[in-house]
Amino acid sequence: MATDTDFIHRVGDLAPALRSGGQRLHRPLLLLWALAQAVNGKPRQQPWSAIRASVTPLLATYAAAPGDQAAVYPFWALRNSNLWEVEGSEELSLTSDGRRPTLSVLNERDPLAGLLAEDHDLLRREPSVAARTASSVLLRFFPDVMVDLARDLDLTTLLAGGIDGALRPRVGEPYANRTAIAAVYGGNGVGGITPLADGILSVYSDDKGPYDDRRVAGMDWIAYTGDGLAGDQKMSGGNRSMSTYRAEQRPLRYWHKPHGGVFTFETWVVIVQCRQRWGVGQNREPRREYVWILAPVPSPLRATWPEEVKEALAQDVADDLKVHDDLDVDLPPVALGDPQGAMTDMERYRKLSAAARRTAAGRTDRSKLTKVERYVRSTAARQAVILRSGGRCENPTCLGHPTELTDKGDPLLEVDHVHELSRGGGDTPESMIALCPNCHTLKTRGSGRQQLRQALLVRAKALHRSFAGSQGEDEKRREPTTGQPL
Repeated sequence: MATDTDFIHRVGDLAPALRSGGQRLHRPLLLLWALAQAVNGKPRQQPWSAIRASVTPLLATYAAAPGDQAAVYPFWALRNSNLWEVEGSEELSLTSDGRRPTLSVLNERDPLAGLLAEDHDLLRREPSVAARTASSVLLRFFPDVMVDLARDLDLTTLLAGGIDGALRPRVGEPYANRTAIAAVYGGNGVGGITPLADGILSVYSDDKGPYDDRRVAGMDWIAYTGDGLAGDQKMSGGNRSMSTYRAEQRPLRYWHKPHGGVFTFETWVVIVQCRQRWGVGQNREPRREYVWILAPVPSPLRATWPEEVKEALAQDVADDLKVHDDLDVDLPPVALGDPQGAMTDMERYRKLSAAARRTAAGRTDRSKLTKVERYVRSTAARQAVILRSGGRCENPTCLGHPTELTDKGDPLLEVDHVHELSRGGGDTPESMIALCPNCHTLKTRGSGRQQLRQALLVRAKALHRSFAGSQGEDEKRREPTTGQPL
């Protein structure tokens, strides 16, 4: 007896060939047709002539595959996915290259074909499995015509609860670890970018993991680090999958595990941009890495996506899906106190400060994508502040844990804008400060936060001028005299 996990996994493994005009959707469409036949009480096996008559117009409409020959390919090739069988297939003569029977042979013999018996019985017995499978296939391969195709296949009753409502897991589902997720929904229990058994891509973010994934400051979009633990990341493996989803504007699942928490399917997301920046690999060496900008959406259905997300996707297409290069904005990161050859910490600080100032200059556009660019390109400013701090909280009255380290061996410091960006704060080192979690909380929510912010702004400027030397004095003379924070 087929299990739902096994069946969904075989369906999830469907990988249509990619041609110049896009994916060949013959097999997914035939599978949906067969599923619809099962849930609507039709015979499991039907003759080639009946299948051809039903499927050929669907292939022309929904798979851009017109002509009498269109049904031959999926009728034969779906067998290779262990989902479909053709009765007497060993007796059918094949084309000269041995790839499939000819149309004339199929018309003459008119063989019976259909889903495997155990799969057909599963779909008849478990409508929820049928709905989940149909929804995943529609979402993966027919996102722009889901409603019309479901209607033409007579799947409307099965999917009355909504295509997104039939999918599993549901948003908000928690699991202790990746192994627990894989036990229920299949997929790879290790990779950070990998599909579940239904073939829909998932990305995983663990606050204790090796990647520097963060929410973009001031918004709910996510800067998600690409695939590859050490060395320069390549556009392969998980990054290639992300690139495909980005180009096709397909939704994927975002899982998150906070410190001390569990993995939760937090939200559906779409990829609105890809950037390349400097980062640090698991071996603590600087490397080039990709960062994928993920925009949360209420559901995998495009009709529910916010206008600002649709606008960002349109802008991404207008930019020819380019990888935005931020490598020239800052310097490859180094460990605290590492002079990296002849460059001292102060020299490095000056270069990082100059890079941060160039990034901040002239940025008045408040669009979502500009905020993303500001955030990702402010790496130089963050590096400069951490370098300046020497790994210690920069609040002179700190009573917390000024020298604690994270699990990764980094300073347990949060680089913060003394005044929020939304309130006119500057995105340069003299307006930013490194705080331990305790001082950060006091600065954000403490009863004396206003006085502390003023003291920290004075402190940040003093530390900046001291660390930058003569360059700091030049910047001081260029500061505005309006009394507004930088």
